[in-house]
Amino acid sequence: MGCGGSCIHKATMSLFGKNANNDTEIRAKLERKLYIAKESPEPDFDLSECHLQQVPSGTFSICKVYRKEYLYLQHNNLQSLEGGGQVADLYLIKVLNISYNKFTHLPIEIRYLVNLAELYVQDNMLRHIPDSIQHMQCLQILDVSKNSLKKLTPSLGKLKCLRKLIISDNKDLTELCPELCFASNLIHIELNGEQFTFPPENIATQNTEEIMKFLCTKMGIEFLPPIPIESEVLPIQSPNSIHNPFVKQHSITWEEQEAAIIEQENRIHKAAKEQRDKFLSKVLEEQLELDSEIAKVQEAKELERQKLIKAIQEDEKEIHCLVTNFIQFENLKPEIIQQQLAHEQAEHDRLLEITRQNYDNVKKSDVLRAMEMLIEDDYAIQYSKKYYEDSWNNIKQSMLVEDLEGSEKVAELLKAKDQSRLALVGQLLEDQDIQKAVVASLLERVDARCWSLNQEISLISSHLARLSVIEQEKKKLHIGYNYNELLQQRIHLVNLLDDLFAQQNKRRKQLIETLKEMESETDKTTDFWLKNYQKLIDSAPKTLLDVGKCLDPALANYLLQEGVIHCLPFLVKFLFSDCFLTDITVEKLKECGVSLSADRQGIIKAINCYVGSKSKNHNYEPSTSVEPSAPPDDDMEGNVSGVISTDKAESSVLESECVICMDAKCEVVFIPCGHMCCCQLCSNKKMEGCPMCRAFIERTIKVVVA
Repeated sequence: MGCGGSCIHKATMSLFGKNANNDTEIRAKLERKLYIAKESPEPDFDLSECHLQQVPSGTFSICKVYRKEYLYLQHNNLQSLEGGGQVADLYLIKVLNISYNKFTHLPIEIRYLVNLAELYVQDNMLRHIPDSIQHMQCLQILDVSKNSLKKLTPSLGKLKCLRKLIISDNKDLTELCPELCFASNLIHIELNGEQFTFPPENIATQNTEEIMKFLCTKMGIEFLPPIPIESEVLPIQSPNSIHNPFVKQHSITWEEQEAAIIEQENRIHKAAKEQRDKFLSKVLEEQLELDSEIAKVQEAKELERQKLIKAIQEDEKEIHCLVTNFIQFENLKPEIIQQQLAHEQAEHDRLLEITRQNYDNVKKSDVLRAMEMLIEDDYAIQYSKKYYEDSWNNIKQSMLVEDLEGSEKVAELLKAKDQSRLALVGQLLEDQDIQKAVVASLLERVDARCWSLNQEISLISSHLARLSVIEQEKKKLHIGYNYNELLQQRIHLVNLLDDLFAQQNKRRKQLIETLKEMESETDKTTDFWLKNYQKLIDSAPKTLLDVGKCLDPALANYLLQEGVIHCLPFLVKFLFSDCFLTDITVEKLKECGVSLSADRQGIIKAINCYVGSKSKNHNYEPSTSVEPSAPPDDDMEGNVSGVISTDKAESSVLESECVICMDAKCEVVFIPCGHMCCCQLCSNKKMEGCPMCRAFIERTIKVVVA
């Protein structure tokens, strides 16, 4: 509970400052605004007036996921945009307001805000505008008033859509950059013209057009009036237009695929329209032919009718003649004539009725035949119309299916592209972390100061182990010994060991700072850590990494006593070569890089003591040579080597076993008694006191005897 409370307190302090713990109202306000940003469909994201010290974590990801276009961070205590996530996630933002804060500079990553149209940074502490602002090609309004600007960047001239520039109330700003004239659509510049020297005051106090004409004259170009606001078209960019060095560029983008699909749809629509026009023209031609045939039939029928009428008229004339003749003949024979007339009249009526019926039958059959032909033609037209509608519906359905499939393919392609990008970025970050750890480990191994500290820790640990073994053996053999003297020696060695560990931790922090400085280099590439690892491998002496494994502890002890153990890397050239230890002089040490005279005298003194001790023990002869990497043979006992350790008995004594498990080697020193008699595993168990002296254990130190 205590740890969780402290973490929450630290997070609150980082966001709101020192007084945030008592201001619950501000925290509630921030939480409410974050909730509104996630739940509201509006494109606004308002975090203004929240007393923020840094941008809340995940703010930029929220803008990306919830498609926010307006981000308001004004009236806070922000000094940078760090903490909110990756600035590249703000590529959809159109309006960014960070005014009334404490910004001293804008990040270089602001170049990724490719759709930003309005940027408000007034009332801050800006000293300059970054050159990366030239990538914000949609920027129309830039307000940097009430800051500490001293000059403007020439990159402002590359903002083709810039309409309004506000640079007033910058006391140290006295000149405009002449490259600003290339921003040809700039229609309003707000500045304090009285303090400007370029352009002069009489020009700077006039309108924007006169200022732009003056700058164009200085640059030797023709002044062009800006494009009207109503006719301008902003180059809105999509997130795919951001150059990503980690993703492989495809040969065909999704915009080109969409254009190809639209072109294909236009071709299909054009072909269907041509087919429809052709079919309609064919139907019209058939209708005209049918109308001409009907007109011919009607004309033929009219001719037959005229002929029939003419024949009837001739028959009537003939009958009239016969009637006249019969009337004349009746005057001669009335009875016979009347009978003939009645017979002829009946015959005439019969023929007339037959003719009339034949005419009616012919007319009815012609009408029925014409009606049947019209019905057949109408049915053919209806069938053709239905066939055309069915084919048109099939074409539209196939086009919709193809459009849906194309959309799905584009979505899958974008999803695969994002997954591939995330995988590559994760792999790159993991590779960089591994390379950084390897470089840190190698840097610590080849560092002379770290190496000397490790050697001193190893020697002190060896002495502690030797004292513990000696005391243990004396107890076993019941030999009387001065306990207080051994205790004072152990306590003195433990104090030295604590001091060396503190120096080692301090040196490691210095190396970590060095790595951070290396990491902050601007020209860093993807194989930055591999190159630095190779540099360390090439620059370190080839035998320096293994010198600790075969160095004679006696020589290291003398160097430690003289306080020059840190100069051991400079002696590698002599220790692993055919030269004699007695041939090492002050001039040779100076040539090898030992710059301090005190260090050179200490090295010479330590070598003399070491050679003297070896000559007493092994009858040393100065004429013998030093073997660099092989153990001494029986016939070379007189040789003196500062690298090879020949004390086999001492190494066996140091590898003492744990007094608890009687199996593993001793690795832990108990404080304050200084006994080294227990392994790491057994020391983790609960113990009331030291296994050897039963003294109270304040803490333990884990050491490794080299």
